[in-house]
Amino acid sequence: MRSELDFKGSTVSGPRAALRLVVIIALIGVELVRTLPTTLMVRMVKGRSQSRERLYRGLVRLLQTLGPTFVKFGQIASTRRDTMPAELCEQMGRLHDRVTPMSWAEAGRALADAQALCPKLALQHVDQTPVGSGSIACVYRARLADGRVVALKLKRPDVDRRIRTDLALLQRLVRIAERMPKMRGMPMADLVGYLNAAILGQLDFGREADNLDLLRDSISGMPDVLTPMLYRELSGPNCLVFDFIADLDAATPALLPGPVRARLGTAVLTAAHRMMFVHGFVHCDLHPGNLYLTRDEHVVILDAGYCVRLPARVRDLIGEFFGRLAVGDGRRCGEIVLESAVAVGSATNREAFITEMVQLVSRTAGPGNTFDMSVFGNEVFELQQRHGIYAASDFAFPLMSLLVLEGTVRGMWPAVDFQQVGTAAAPDLPDHELATWDS
Repeated sequence: MRSELDFKGSTVSGPRAALRLVVIIALIGVELVRTLPTTLMVRMVKGRSQSRERLYRGLVRLLQTLGPTFVKFGQIASTRRDTMPAELCEQMGRLHDRVTPMSWAEAGRALADAQALCPKLALQHVDQTPVGSGSIACVYRARLADGRVVALKLKRPDVDRRIRTDLALLQRLVRIAERMPKMRGMPMADLVGYLNAAILGQLDFGREADNLDLLRDSISGMPDVLTPMLYRELSGPNCLVFDFIADLDAATPALLPGPVRARLGTAVLTAAHRMMFVHGFVHCDLHPGNLYLTRDEHVVILDAGYCVRLPARVRDLIGEFFGRLAVGDGRRCGEIVLESAVAVGSATNREAFITEMVQLVSRTAGPGNTFDMSVFGNEVFELQQRHGIYAASDFAFPLMSLLVLEGTVRGMWPAVDFQQVGTAAAPDLPDHELATWDS
């Protein structure tokens, strides 16, 4: 992904960066004054675990205060349980659904800018309450001049400048952090470079439009799986216009019969398999706000902003990893983790790591085991931490996207065998389980 997006665009002037750094330091200071005393008191009274939780909550609050760059950084970093404590990842994961929408005045400015760049965007009406709100953009229901109802995705005003300034600062801070003793050996440049590229990619609405084309190509020929049509002629650098799909509701799966949920769950796994293992295209954000089941028995996939395109070698390794996982070949899974690592500690015992991976796979995956991606994935990352093995971001982020996807699919179809995503051969539910669901 870093080959697709040049980070040079994040270079900013010295005075602007200096002013922003002063603001960041001041906000950090305020949060420290707010959090540290109570954290220390909690540690004395309730213990280390409770104090860590309070500290991590304070960090998440700080990220929100610092603005969209830091919210996005926290969202993406929360998936790297191989490099950060699981409890911290859990707290930062909450940033996905706690973003305050922009004001209607800000939305009006964004819309005026969009129409100035694309005069064809003629509207009768725009609902003032957004149907979706992210750190970079908000989505509104609107009606075109010709009567068509559309979804209008408007980028937050000034978000590009703010994010590029912050990313330039983060890059400089990482250079300093890499010199610290505890950070030596950690692939900070790889991780932060990947995060920078991922965030800049979400600012690029033209790239998102291209991602939508890739998404549509990946699910072509799958009548059960839909994604909204993009109106390119009405879209621009700060606005995307889609078909509006009404009545999307995360509660819909509970209204559908068990066999329907099983069929649509299988369709989701097949779509994920085709995207990742065939086309090398990963939708990294398939949480319940971007993946829906509908009452007319379809799967709807939304928002191609946070997507990555895998190098062919990475696509093949991930595909082989899940293929070997499905048959219980832990040794080859361990070898693939080592082959794909961006850094391996000088004292790492590779054979010991592979032995532990064999034991992990035999307990949690393969024929005869009930596979849980979240349990397996977290144990893999803990195993890597213990052995000083750091996964390349190109390999780790797609795996973490599958963790997000599994949670979403399991909410629709609890009996899913998620390891079958590697072969796109997820089995139907047994007849007795279908009968239970129908009841």
